[in-house]
Amino acid sequence: MYKKGLVRFLNVLIFFALLFLVYVIVYPSYKSIKRGNKVEDVKTNMYTLRVAVENFAAFNGGKLPLSFSECKNYVDNGMLPVNPYTLEPMTDDEIIDHRYADPVAYEDDKPDGVNSKLRGDPGSIFYCTYRSPGDSTLVTHYAFIGLNEEGKPIIYIDPGKRKHIFILHD
Repeated sequence: MYKKGLVRFLNVLIFFALLFLVYVIVYPSYKSIKRGNKVEDVKTNMYTLRVAVENFAAFNGGKLPLSFSECKNYVDNGMLPVNPYTLEPMTDDEIIDHRYADPVAYEDDKPDGVNSKLRGDPGSIFYCTYRSPGDSTLVTHYAFIGLNEEGKPIIYIDPGKRKHIFILHD
């Protein structure tokens, strides 16, 4: 009788040891995949906002908006996408207008460049514009830069093992 109880106890102990082993192996991968999905959701939001800017330009004679609030009505059904970090629809504060002084800054994807200095809440997106020096109401270039869970621009690694900031620009 004593032997039966010991065998049952060992079976339960082995079961929990295997369960713990599976947890230790699977959980880090799960967290990594979940983190990656949120970054991809921010990228999807960037594409959605880019479509709104392009639609605005199409309906306004090719003129790009000075701030994102001008083209908010051109987003799907007038509703901003969901921030993957808060799981709430994005607010106007989460789409941050930024004005470039340098005409080529909109395509600067270096991890230590101009765009790497942008900071904000996780899931926020910067709408960056460069305006013509002669006419400050004429936007000549724009870019969207999304922020990761640390509130920093999203970084990716190219096949050559170099880091770049993920930027959508015209």
